[in-house]
This record gives sequence, structure tokens and C-alpha cells, in this order.
Amino acid sequence: MKISLAWLREYVDYEGAVEALEELLTGVGFPVEEVRQVGSDWMLDVEVTSNRSDCLGHIGVAREVAAATGAAFRMPSVDFSEGGASVSERTSVTNEASDLCGRYTARLVEGVKVGPSPSWMVERLETVGLRGINNVVDITNYILMEVGQPLHAFDFARLAEGRIVVRRAKAGERMVTIDHSTVDLDESMLVIADGRSAVALAGIMGGLSSEVGDGTEAVLLESAHFDPLSIRSTSRSLGVSSESSFRFERDVDVEMAEWASRRAASLLAELAGGQVISGVVDSFPKKVDACRVRMRLSRLRSLVGIEIALEEVVGILGRLGFEPVYDGEEAVVCTVPSWRGDVTREVDLIEEVIRVHGYDKVPVRKEIAIRVVTQDRYQQSVGRATGALSGCGFYETVNVSFVEDRHWEALMGEGFEPVRVQDMSRRSNNALRPSLLASLLGVRKRNQDVGNGRCDLYELAAVHASGGAGAVPQERISLALCSDGDFWELRGVVEAVATSLNRKAQVSCEGAAVSWAASGTGARILVDGVAVGVMGRASERVVELFDLSDVVSLAELDFGQLNQLEPGEVGIVPLSRYPGVRRDLSLVIGESASWQEVVDVINGAGAAYLQATRFVGIYRGKGVASGKKSLTLSLDFRREDQTLTHEEVDAEQERLLAVLKEKLGATLRG
Repeated sequence: MKISLAWLREYVDYEGAVEALEELLTGVGFPVEEVRQVGSDWMLDVEVTSNRSDCLGHIGVAREVAAATGAAFRMPSVDFSEGGASVSERTSVTNEASDLCGRYTARLVEGVKVGPSPSWMVERLETVGLRGINNVVDITNYILMEVGQPLHAFDFARLAEGRIVVRRAKAGERMVTIDHSTVDLDESMLVIADGRSAVALAGIMGGLSSEVGDGTEAVLLESAHFDPLSIRSTSRSLGVSSESSFRFERDVDVEMAEWASRRAASLLAELAGGQVISGVVDSFPKKVDACRVRMRLSRLRSLVGIEIALEEVVGILGRLGFEPVYDGEEAVVCTVPSWRGDVTREVDLIEEVIRVHGYDKVPVRKEIAIRVVTQDRYQQSVGRATGALSGCGFYETVNVSFVEDRHWEALMGEGFEPVRVQDMSRRSNNALRPSLLASLLGVRKRNQDVGNGRCDLYELAAVHASGGAGAVPQERISLALCSDGDFWELRGVVEAVATSLNRKAQVSCEGAAVSWAASGTGARILVDGVAVGVMGRASERVVELFDLSDVVSLAELDFGQLNQLEPGEVGIVPLSRYPGVRRDLSLVIGESASWQEVVDVINGAGAAYLQATRFVGIYRGKGVASGKKSLTLSLDFRREDQTLTHEEVDAEQERLLAVLKEKLGATLRG
């Protein structure tokens, strides 16, 4: 925001040097990026944060200077005489998009003589980087830079039916802007129209058809408030921006619209010889009551660390326009002015006080105390689980919390209703993720496209589900896995996660219907008998939807359930001095027998020297009868007191085979 020092002094009694003003503005939160002399004046380029749109005009900056120095602040006069018939008899405003246009005022000035602006106005505009055009246009620009409220002047005679319609553009509608650009509009864009067609891009730029020119005699003044998101969206879509759109995108003061209109009418009467028609058309559908915020002095002391006198606190807030009132209970109650929409909480008022009082008055300690806080149970569980996944070769991913409808529908099945956000910018993917798998599949696709080979991924994040009509949406923490490996490999990874949380955790799987899994591969995951998630191989439909070249294995676990696992004590035993013996067995068993059943039978057989049982693989096909499968497993035997003999291992093996045959009908594959 470029400001003129001479212009600024119109509103505040500041006689200091430009260097002092630069330091002052920087101290209250408005760093000065450049200072340059322009003729007899000085230009200061002030950095204004996006939440302080009130300072995108000289009056807002002057108010800050007055608050910081205690100097007198004054608003310019808006006195003018009105005459003729009422403006409501000459024109009208129809607001068909009150959700995008919170206020629209129209004032009519007749008998205008378009010509050059006075030298003082041109010089001020040129100091802040605007060129003079004619007195009517220059007045609207002058007020824009004065108070930050964009205005637009229409040649009233060129408005069809002499009226204004605020509406969304029609599909296929087109208009030519004052910079001679032709823009194609769509139904999401807000326009200002007359009785026939669009004559301006609302809040951005006027149209060529209603531009003020040398022959203009009557001017319709627009001063309005438009939705910031709508202006930003239209500006980006069309590639058209202006000083007006820059301010509307950051939200302007809705109450200032009518004052700015009166200010413009006053200058038009003074500098263009116009006659202001009586009254104003003011479409203001939703007036908002002023916000009141209470600030405790004890909270002020607690946050800033110093004592600030009540008189100074009240003085600062008063000079900023907050109308502070001490309530007698160690608190100040403020009425937030309409131009300070960024102030809504107690802490906002505290920030106002300390920045004007001076951050440099807060003492700096040479030493600070840091209290070490140990990780809580959840953080410890996350560390163990993610460490186990990293050890298994998995890469962590972090994705946005929204998902496209076609993706969650493929994963969740029919009848599921996601939690949605009401955000106009998210029309196709406004659903919060009910599952993390879609995000992982999208990451897998991107890695595939850049030529990455095997890519095992996981994500630990929140998922959401609708709680039903009138109920609060449900949130839980989910752990999702995506692997190029086979089902049994992913099952091993799940075991690694579970045992990282509890070394004695028992993981088992049982067949179940899973909406996204290929037929016959879906399984419910149980840890110590409690269902914690599902896993399986992605179905062809899912693979095609994400355009993957290979089938992947997927799993999704409720991490809240896993976090319930008690870590228990870690036992340490010395390494055995004696070698072990490994035997690989291929068993032919019934198709319905599960791996867990085999393990349970082996563990219950009472083999004295058996230390571990490991899954190797499954075979179905030639040499194995229908209804049967060949299950290959590995058995590790070891004695702690001496080396095992082959005879001892053979005896253990025969005992196990006998029990497996008895319990499951298992036989050695020939």
C-alpha cells in the first residue's frame, strides 16, 4: 500500500520527519518497504497483512499513526446539498445474489462536467502510482486510496432502463471491460447488469459499454460490498485484477460503503459541478450487529508479561476506535468497529494493546526455562508402530484430508454417507476421507507414473464418518497400508506393527467380505481376538479406477484399538551357544484349514525343542487334489543345554505330524 505523507497529514496531526514515520509504522506492525521522494512529497510503500484491509487506505494508516502518537485524528467532510426528485424515482437496484453482494448503494449525480482534475488531486494520485484520467474517475480512485472502499461510476445515460441488477452471469454471457478485454462469463461469476446485459464485473472492473466519457452528464455511483471468495475466484478465472479486486478479496468494511458514496458525491458536486439527486438506493439485506469483546486485565498481564496502566489500555483502544468501557471487574469491554473484522477474541484486543504500547517495552530475559515433557501413551505407540513400518521398508505419506466422490464410493460401498464441508471451492472433492486407502492408491499411481518400482506405503491420520441425522460426525485415527507384496507379506507387516506395541500380541485373520477387495481375498484382522481392521488384495475395479499396472495388497487398521495394547515388560535372554535345526515341511490339508489353526495345533502339541513356526507359502494345482492345498512351513528347533541330534529332531517332527494328521487330516506332500 503506497501512501503519500502530505495526503496522510490531512487526517492526522503528524509533523514528524518521514524517517520517524517509517520507524513508527514498522513498530506497530506495518513494515515500510520503500521510501521515495516524489516532487515535494514523500511516498512510503507500507506492507499491509491480508487481515488488515482497513489499512489499504490513507484513513486507516492515519488512524494507526494517531493511536501510536496520541495525535488528533479526523475524518474528511462529506457535506453537500441534494436536490431534484428522489433517486428512487429515477433508478432502482435489484439484488438477485444477496449471498455474494452484502450491500449495494446507488447514488445519482446529474449535470456533471467531465474534465481534468485539479492539480492537487492529480499530484496525490501520481504519488501513490495512479495516473489522472478525468475528474469523475479520479474521484473514485481518490476515495479508493483514501478509505480503501472501491467505487465505480457508470454513465447513467448508457444504462439500459436506467436501473441496476446485481446477479450471477448467465451461461455463455460475454462482456468487454474498460481495458478493451473480452471476457467469457459463467454462472459462478457475479456481475452488475442494467436492464439488458452485464455492464461490470462486480468488484473487479467496469464494462466499456457504460464507461464515463467526455460526453457524460449524469453519473450513477456504485459503492458496495462483495463476497471476497467470489471476487477472488472470478479474478483468477478470468485473469483480470485491479486495485478494487485487491481490496474486495481481503474484505472491505460493509458500513463504509454508504460513507464512501457520500464522500464521492461531495467531491463530484465540488469538482465536477454536479447536482446530487436526493437520497440513496441502499440494498442492505443482512445487517450485522456490532461485536462486543471483553478483555481481562489479568489476561493481558499474563500474555505480555508486563503491567500496562488501565488509563493507557483504555486510551490505546479508544484511539483505535474500539469504544472501551471499564466494567469495574478488572476488565475492559470493547465494541469492535465495523472496519476491524479481524478482531473477534480477547487475545485480538491484547495484541492491539501491546503492539501500540510497543513490543520494545517488553523486557528480554537472558535465560528461559524449558520443561521437558515425556511422550504420552499415544505418541509412544505412534513411534513404535511407525518405526516397525520403516523397518519393514514402508514409506510414510501425508495427504490432504479430502477425497473425490468416485474414490470413496469405490472403497466404502453403497449406502455410506461421508462428512462434507460447505466450501464453494471444493465442489467435486468436498468429502472428508472416510478411508485413507484412496490417498495411498493415488500416491502409488504417481510413483508408478515416474517409474518407481516396488513402493510400499503407509499413512497414519484421521478419518471421518457421518454420525447420522443431527448427530456429531465421528472421527478416529486410522493406519492404512499399501504394498506391492503378496497378502501373506502384508500380514507379516501387520504382525510387526502389533508386536511393536505388545510383543505377545497374537494376530489372526478370518475370511470376510471387504467392499474393495478381490473375491476370496478379503479378511478381518484380529489382534488378541479383537477386530482391529481389514485387509485383502485390491479388486479389478479399484485397480482400474486408479489406473494401476499391478494389483496391490491393502490393509486399514483402527489405530485407536491398537493403542489399547499394553506394552508389557521386555524380557532379555542370552544367545544360545548351540546351533539350531530348521526343517521345511509341505503339508497337504483341507482348503478350509487356516494358517492360524495349523499354528495352534503345532503350539499345542507339546514339542520340547520347537522355538518358532514360520509360514513359507501355499500351492494349489497339479499334484494337489481338489479341495486341498499344499501349505509349506518352516520349523526351528533348538536345545539350550547341548547340540540337537538329528534323531531328536526326527522324533519331534514325527510327533508334530501325527498331531496335525489327527487334528486337521494333514499329510506330507509326496
